[in-house]
Amino acid sequence: MLLGRKRSGTGDVQVTSKSLCLALLEFSPEWEQTPLNLSRLDMLADHLFRYCSEGHMPVPDIVVLPEFFSTGFTMNPQVAERHDSSPSLGWMERIAGLYDCAVAGSVPTFMPDGRRFNRFYFVTPEGVLGQYDKRHLFLGGEDINYSPGTAAKVMEYKGWRIMPGICFDLRFPVWMRNIKGNPYDLYLNVANWPSVRKRVAQVLVEARAIENVCYVAFCNRSGKDKMLDYSGGSVVVNHRGRCRSSSVEIDGTNVVYATLDMAEMLRYRASFPILQAAD
Repeated sequence: MLLGRKRSGTGDVQVTSKSLCLALLEFSPEWEQTPLNLSRLDMLADHLFRYCSEGHMPVPDIVVLPEFFSTGFTMNPQVAERHDSSPSLGWMERIAGLYDCAVAGSVPTFMPDGRRFNRFYFVTPEGVLGQYDKRHLFLGGEDINYSPGTAAKVMEYKGWRIMPGICFDLRFPVWMRNIKGNPYDLYLNVANWPSVRKRVAQVLVEARAIENVCYVAFCNRSGKDKMLDYSGGSVVVNHRGRCRSSSVEIDGTNVVYATLDMAEMLRYRASFPILQAAD
């Protein structure tokens, strides 16, 4: 049985309006088994919010899921979901309303003109706040089977400006540059990043945070699919590239969580205004 909205934790987990609590779920989906994966995620969400309601960790403002969280990283065109009737998006909308939080993750999405996108959805209790189509498609498969996005996006939630990214995007700093015309406070990347390149992801996450003077949250899957092994490595780092997250295991899934402090970041930006010299 799923819980209803659970926002009243103990005094230990109360935060100010300019703080933001994240929970990154290193979920390991079954290959191309969307109904099964969504059912498993129902139980995981239930247990996560029970755990939070008991005061063990902050109640998340945003629940973050990996890239292709409901299907695995498949190139099968039959698995892509119609943009106007997506089961995975419908699930995100239901969970956001049920637990009074935002839900973020990417879904293989099919458009009426035949194009498919690796689409990041950011869903709030009021509905889809924003979406972003992955710009940098991975070599040797994704770049053939999916169309690249054409625009970087920034969306605002609870006073935080958030830029979404998907996996391979992390390698391309120009695309996600924190510029005056489109500034952001949090870069949120959802991924299927393989174990063999885990160290690369760690370096890139820290670099993106330092150069953009922002928080970076990196949510990666665990487990294995038909091609690769994944070892998680999800993390939240601050504007100095320092880890600010902790983790707990719930239903066999590692959950990485953190509370972001806007005031701390703004003080640093004011004392060391390097973004003013950005190219």
